[in-house]
Amino acid sequence: MKKLFFGLALVFAMASCSSDSYKISGKIEDVSEGTVYLKKIGVDSIEDIDSTTLKNGKFTFTGSVVYPELYYIFVNEIETPIAFFNENSSISITGSTKDPQKAVIKGSKHNDLLVKFEDEMPSIEVYEQLRDEYMRAQAMGDNALAESIIADLQVAAEERKSYIRDFINANNNNAVGALLVINIAQIFEQDEILALVDTMTTNLGDHPYVVMLNEMLAPLRQQQLLTVGNEAPLFTLKDINGNDVSLESFRGKYVFIDFWASWCRPCREENPNLVALYKEFGGEDFEIISVSLDETAEEWMEAVKEDGLSWTLLHDADGSVAQQLYAVQSIPSTWVLDREGKIIYKNLRGAEIASTIGALLQ
Repeated sequence: MKKLFFGLALVFAMASCSSDSYKISGKIEDVSEGTVYLKKIGVDSIEDIDSTTLKNGKFTFTGSVVYPELYYIFVNEIETPIAFFNENSSISITGSTKDPQKAVIKGSKHNDLLVKFEDEMPSIEVYEQLRDEYMRAQAMGDNALAESIIADLQVAAEERKSYIRDFINANNNNAVGALLVINIAQIFEQDEILALVDTMTTNLGDHPYVVMLNEMLAPLRQQQLLTVGNEAPLFTLKDINGNDVSLESFRGKYVFIDFWASWCRPCREENPNLVALYKEFGGEDFEIISVSLDETAEEWMEAVKEDGLSWTLLHDADGSVAQQLYAVQSIPSTWVLDREGKIIYKNLRGAEIASTIGALLQ
């Protein structure tokens, strides 16, 4: 009886250990000797994880992962790897360097799911055939046939798109779904992908793919906060005299915020209009805040002097306020705030600025 209990305890102990680690046993059919490298996708590049010697075409890796992720097997200096989902389990890989996409991977549930996604995808061959037919119809000048083929192409494209969206939504609780969103995010509408990633964040926590997705979508989320009627993000920056100036200190006034730089020609061309605007309306009820994105204070101050700017002048040298808070993608970028600090107009230019501000103050 003691032997039986001991045996059961050993089995449970082994099962427990195996769930916290992986063992990758591989066979490369067309290369017998050399070095095998284990790598994975990092934030900015492919990360080196481990390496081992290839003997008689066989190799083994052991270790543990916190999360299931896409890994790569590279053999010697061959650039095309075998890709697979690594997780804490016993995984076998059989493949060749000549056709790594046909490698057989067993023992990874996440990899099985990725293979299922690829195998059940509506045929790409049909899409490619229709595309070739369209090119031939155009070459022959058969516009009617070309338009007919375009309609078929759209149907085929929508079928694939629908399949991908359904698959991802059904797998919003695993790393495969998250990886697919990273690579195919453009098929979703803005509100749809934000809601999807929120769900994945709830389901997967701080999985690296979810962290990556949230970083990718940060500008989009910020843009949603910057709609007319919402309160403008508060910030504090140094003015031209080195003093801290906060946006909040201008509550009670209408405020025109202008993100600009000395090297921006359209910005400099707009400055005379702002000079005239401030001369007419600047005072207790209205203020201009020009936020320079110049890297150096010297260039900024020289442009201020040349253009005769005399209102609140702030310096955002690292662009953090412009990019992170106001999602500025190009300059000039202008914003009009009401007395409570809420956004009421965006990206006014030219004569439109004076007419809008004049109407507000009258």
